[in-house]
Amino acid sequence: MAYFRKRLGKWQCVIRIKGHPTTTKTFIAKRDAQIWAKNIELKYFREETDILKVNYPLFKDCLIRYRDEVTVNKRSKDLENKIIKYLLKEPFINLKLNLINNSIIAQYRDRSLKYLQPNSVKRRLAVISHLFSIARKEWGFKIDNPVLDVRKPKLPEPRDRRFTDKELKHLIYGNKTSEKLKLIIQIALETGMRQGEILRIKEEHIINQSLFIPITKTKPRTIPLTKKALDLLKNTKLPFGLSGMAVSKQFHKLCKFYNIKDAKFHDLRRQALTNFMKDKKLSVAETMYISGHSDPKMLLKTYNNLKLLDVSKRMNELGEST
Repeated sequence: MAYFRKRLGKWQCVIRIKGHPTTTKTFIAKRDAQIWAKNIELKYFREETDILKVNYPLFKDCLIRYRDEVTVNKRSKDLENKIIKYLLKEPFINLKLNLINNSIIAQYRDRSLKYLQPNSVKRRLAVISHLFSIARKEWGFKIDNPVLDVRKPKLPEPRDRRFTDKELKHLIYGNKTSEKLKLIIQIALETGMRQGEILRIKEEHIINQSLFIPITKTKPRTIPLTKKALDLLKNTKLPFGLSGMAVSKQFHKLCKFYNIKDAKFHDLRRQALTNFMKDKKLSVAETMYISGHSDPKMLLKTYNNLKLLDVSKRMNELGEST
């Protein structure tokens, strides 16, 4: 560090930094000595952190490298490839990696929220954040992660959409529903499995009256099967041979045809899990065992909403009987 002393009517600045030779210079004004000291310390810092030596690549080139080396090995590579495709259209990608700061990320977040849902923006920020982590840990760039210093988008309340009996009758027994999709919908309602988990089921995964799910959002799990679920699985050719995109499109068209509004395939999983608690009287812990959730908050919130509706219904019934 620098210190200053007055000698023979002038100001002498002495800089001692570990790993560097002692540097001394004399000035008439103390202010000049202080400015010189700051410049020297900054120079040493830049040399120490390799800022002067490293030729940082463009953020665009880093995104492409990340896509080709990291994304390609992920289960969610299709979705992440789309996110990277959108990011490559942003103007800030032509800046060097070390010039992408938290202000630029915050501006991108605010701009994206004008036309994207918070969940979508959060996923894009997650990709950028992981890129910076990989650049620092594996690519050898001594750089901070700017995403960690910005506020994440506030997410909306979890969906609690439930299908009516009439809607389920259309989806499962309607003439417009393909045989495969009918089976997939029924399995979703009987098991509470995610769409991707259902599409990856193989015959060898069925063990007695249980089903082993090797690839999940978190970790592999084994779930018990109802008699109906077991019959459905044993009487169909597995795997289904459909992509997630194909099932989503078919389900969307089906809902549109039957005028079933604000519905997504994932709502079937939520309906199944809440039915386990509401109709089959499973505890939250037992339902978590089947669903693979590590945090009970979402299940509790949906279940509490259902209990609230039940209490309201009972109060109205009691009011009518008096």
